[in-house]
Amino acid sequence: MIQHNFSKPWKHIQHLVLAVLLFLGACSTQNQSDNESASITAKESALNLKLAAGKTLYESNCAACHDSGSSGDPKLSNKEAWIGRMAEGKEVMTKKAIAGIDGKIGMMPPRGGNTSLTDEDVKTVILYMTSQINRCEENTSVESPVL
Repeated sequence: MIQHNFSKPWKHIQHLVLAVLLFLGACSTQNQSDNESASITAKESALNLKLAAGKTLYESNCAACHDSGSSGDPKLSNKEAWIGRMAEGKEVMTKKAIAGIDGKIGMMPPRGGNTSLTDEDVKTVILYMTSQINRCEENTSVESPVL
């Protein structure tokens, strides 16, 4: 009976498989980095789209009061007027905007007076408004009462 020694070719195959796996692992790390970059870019794009939608909703539903501050409404450009509200967090701000606010001076009707706005619409407006408030320089020259 003839015996074959398969151990040497098998060892070469094992080394080759190991080398291929190491190479693929290195490629996977690069692909993971590329995927993370793409994920960040996608998240930034989604945020930018949401902010654009929030701006449109703000301009058509909220700007009349929050740009002028004519009825005691806190002006969007007055960061000082928003500090306490922002400290409560976006979730509380959203709940109050949905339910309406009876403030010390003035009031805001539920959903800013537009009952067709969904909860998600209001949340999108709050996201936009807080992004703008955070960009405002403090303007304390015109004080807006707290609602």
